[in-house]
Amino acid sequence: MAYVDYTYYSLSYLLGKQASIAETEFPYYAMKATKKIDQYTFNNIDSTNIPESVKMCCCELAESFYNQDSNSNTNVASERVGEYSVSYVTGQAVEDAKKAVIKEIIYNWLSDTGLLYRGC
Repeated sequence: MAYVDYTYYSLSYLLGKQASIAETEFPYYAMKATKKIDQYTFNNIDSTNIPESVKMCCCELAESFYNQDSNSNTNVASERVGEYSVSYVTGQAVEDAKKAVIKEIIYNWLSDTGLLYRGC
């Protein structure tokens, strides 16, 4: 089960702003975000008492995953008009950038919660 639902996303996270993700698509992205949070937190989140920071993180990650899927065909690194030329970003560079965004979002919301601590 995902850490957030569409109602939380639209009312608490967005605070009434226009939603990027349609209500019908949100469960998929929320579940994907939940799984990624579980990876980083070693499944240490009590699903009966989910902290606000985890819920907010889940919403931002869901939006990030949605945006990544929506922009999956825009791997253009540079483009020139005179004597038309296009350079593309490599697949590995795109994946590295996606991972960096995910990590930044998770650390932004969860770094001060103790949830990222391995226990070593």
